[in-house]
Amino acid sequence: MAIYLTNDDVRRLLPMDKCIEVLDDLFQQESRGLVENVSRQRRRFGRAGATVMGGAVLGSNAYGIRHSNVTLLYSTETGALDAVIEPGTLAWIRTGAASGVAVKYMARPDASVIGVLGAGRQAVTQLEAICAVRPVSLIKVYSRTEATRRDFSAQMAERLGVAVEPVDSPEAAISGLQVVVAITSAREPVFDGALLEPGTCVVAAGSNSYAKREVDDTTIQRAEVIAVDNLEQAKIECGELIWAADRGVFRWGQAVELHEVVSGRVPGRPSADAITLFESQGIGIEDVAASAYVLKRAREEGVGVALPF
Repeated sequence: MAIYLTNDDVRRLLPMDKCIEVLDDLFQQESRGLVENVSRQRRRFGRAGATVMGGAVLGSNAYGIRHSNVTLLYSTETGALDAVIEPGTLAWIRTGAASGVAVKYMARPDASVIGVLGAGRQAVTQLEAICAVRPVSLIKVYSRTEATRRDFSAQMAERLGVAVEPVDSPEAAISGLQVVVAITSAREPVFDGALLEPGTCVVAAGSNSYAKREVDDTTIQRAEVIAVDNLEQAKIECGELIWAADRGVFRWGQAVELHEVVSGRVPGRPSADAITLFESQGIGIEDVAASAYVLKRAREEGVGVALPF
């Protein structure tokens, strides 16, 4: 019998450190050919619209489809529906966790000073994830509105237990740092890639539309490793790389998938001074793997509402 799990259930059952472990294992499975991703599709129906994505993760015995408002999780053993899950909180946590996995393999091991451009809800889990994989001592925050970055910095300092400093320019948010996160809805690059310090790991996690760009051509050209979570989906949604490829400053053959880095097939950090770039679009198999873990925990703890089918 299937169960229904709410966003509140997911928040309790899926701590960030565990989600990072789940996605790390997912990408290890992908490197062995044990997953199949279904790229995001967006459709309009009159004035309404829908987004659908999903995939199968054999090591988790699960396949699923995430609709705009619900995730349906099935068993690969029986084909039966196992769970109906509210997707919002799970997507929020796993988006941060994917960046955490990338930083784990692509940032300097001693990275302790982090910069973030963007101070919305999505920035919260980005910072939580990076703090889970690196010894962070200082975070610098930039957003266009002074009150927003000040309030966000205070909230995150209390949440994470590290120093968080609001800064008044993008330059200040990337100067002297080891990890830079862009998590905005910008249509134009939010910082000058020429100012990145040698050895910086850049995470671009805010855009999943060809019309949006957070990082510039200079960042792309300076990056020795460019990783995407899924190449097929990046060619549809990664505005920065699409634009760069169209102008001839980047070739898709330069990009690798994150599972290649996680498995060690491609070095995530070829040298101490290498600039690395992770382009995150968010993919269906991440939802499936995280959902399967939440279902496992829910069954162990007796959480969820039994459904009559």
